[in-house]
Amino acid sequence: MLDLQQKKRDLEFGFQNELEILGLINDIIPDTYKTENTYNNFDFRNDRLKIDFELKSRRIYKGQYRTVYFANCKLDKGRENLANGESRRVIYLFDFVAKNDRSKRELWFWEDDGSDVELTMGGNFARNDYAKPLVNIPMDKLQRW
Repeated sequence: MLDLQQKKRDLEFGFQNELEILGLINDIIPDTYKTENTYNNFDFRNDRLKIDFELKSRRIYKGQYRTVYFANCKLDKGRENLANGESRRVIYLFDFVAKNDRSKRELWFWEDDGSDVELTMGGNFARNDYAKPLVNIPMDKLQRW
């Protein structure tokens, strides 16, 4: 059975990080804003530059695992937006804890260039989630924000 309390804590954790990360994005790419629709595939958008951003906040440090994953539906929507001209760039942000100081955070990213990616089935089984299609990005493909 799905652990709804853990899912709620995970969502709150992600929402808390969004404002801080939005500030970091705007330091480099001004006029980026938080998307308003809760069910939007992307957390942030810059209309002037046509960039979509998806933030994945993690309680692990970069390199703790071989890959980092996110839902395949987000990749599909990003590639659809790129193909139809709605977006020029789609960037997936990964907010990790710092390896040597878990009280600090590190922001990394992967920009979709349309190349092949590893797909798998998986989920957050710690909260009894069900398996779903995921994209696995090798940690060495991430760049520091």
